[in-house]
Amino acid sequence: MIQLNHEDEELHWRSPNEPPFQISGFAWWSQEHKYRRLPVVVSGAIREEVDDLANHTAGGQIRFQTNATKLMIKVRLYGPNNMDHITATAVNGFDCYLGLPGSQLYYGTTRFPHNANEYESVFFESVEPELRCITLNFPLYQGVHEVQIGVNSDATMVEYPPYGNEGKVIVYGTSITQGGCASRPGMAYSNILSRRFNIEFINLGFSGNGKGDPEIAEFISQIENPRCLMLDYDANCVNVDGLITTMPEFIRIFRSRHSEVPILVVSRTPCGYEHVRASTYEERVARRNYQCGLVRELRNQGDLFIYFCDGADLLGEVWNECTVDGLHPTDLGFMQIANGLTPILKGILQIC
Repeated sequence: MIQLNHEDEELHWRSPNEPPFQISGFAWWSQEHKYRRLPVVVSGAIREEVDDLANHTAGGQIRFQTNATKLMIKVRLYGPNNMDHITATAVNGFDCYLGLPGSQLYYGTTRFPHNANEYESVFFESVEPELRCITLNFPLYQGVHEVQIGVNSDATMVEYPPYGNEGKVIVYGTSITQGGCASRPGMAYSNILSRRFNIEFINLGFSGNGKGDPEIAEFISQIENPRCLMLDYDANCVNVDGLITTMPEFIRIFRSRHSEVPILVVSRTPCGYEHVRASTYEERVARRNYQCGLVRELRNQGDLFIYFCDGADLLGEVWNECTVDGLHPTDLGFMQIANGLTPILKGILQIC
């Protein structure tokens, strides 16, 4: 359990597991009340790597309203930051946005020692006591055992307004989908999109392990009230044969339960070093052509609810400046991806 310091006694500490807090981004939260992106399964039911990554809390959010003049958070993590090319604030941190969806503005990010596996941090203090909508984004590359939210003892706390659109947008993919290498949680592209659409987003990016596993397709097909499924796992397939082997079956499994829920297939974004590695470019084009052809074939067979997006179109003319390491996007890259996907999703979801 998180220990409270003597100085914190003036604050009122609450668990976000209870009203008026709303937990979103965890599809199995209502059944299991765990900060986990897949249901708890017996050993061997899914690959061990995916099982471990499911404990990473990418895409999770805590939403509430308060007129607090001081807002703090206490966090107990699975472990300290162990990444060498992602900031600690993205791996282990929470960040804070104020405002309703569509008008949320970034306020701040937790600060803590680089090797900390638990910490407390102040989001704001000495602000006017006005009722504000608060969204806290969970860490992208770490598990969270426990969270406590602290506000001044005389603060009012009420529920966040409900989503304006029913359903969930499910994003399945890779380390890029999970959020590597954003500088903080709110800059993962699924979180950027969640601020633009008044609908819940579910981030199922599994770093290095978005390989189109049929077991994961089964779990995804069981998520209640899906509004759209994005398949963005191209980059984790060793070659085009990996897509040929997995993608038709992945789509078939989802379609067995959801015949008319839109599916958006997104091919991988360009690598920063393609201009000197012709084989890398040719491989990406082969993958793109396969996915585009598969979508065309399925539409010709009568599935009018499946769509294709060429990942090369998402980064635009600045594609070569958008990554940390030639592959994983910076905040600039994630913003470009979100900007490219926004009009596509507006059309598919029919949300203005």
